[in-house]
Amino acid sequence: MKLFPDREKLKRYMKAGLPLIFAVAWTPVVWMLLAALFGPPMQRLFSAWQPVVAILAASTLLVMVGLVRLFRRIGLRSLDNVE
Repeated sequence: MKLFPDREKLKRYMKAGLPLIFAVAWTPVVWMLLAALFGPPMQRLFSAWQPVVAILAASTLLVMVGLVRLFRRIGLRSLDNVE
């Protein structure tokens, strides 16, 4: 038994669901990367850790929104070519 017997259901799921699953899975990785790269310089700039965490959280959110939009755009192009 196939998970998606209809090709249109598969396309709808791929267009909407997979970028969101990507975002949930990769957000901790992006957070750790941004914290490793920008955390120490920002820690020296600010005396408290709260603004550093707030800036990193906002940056992570913006990066993930951008990546989700990029992957949706790429996914829509590739799904249009699927027979």
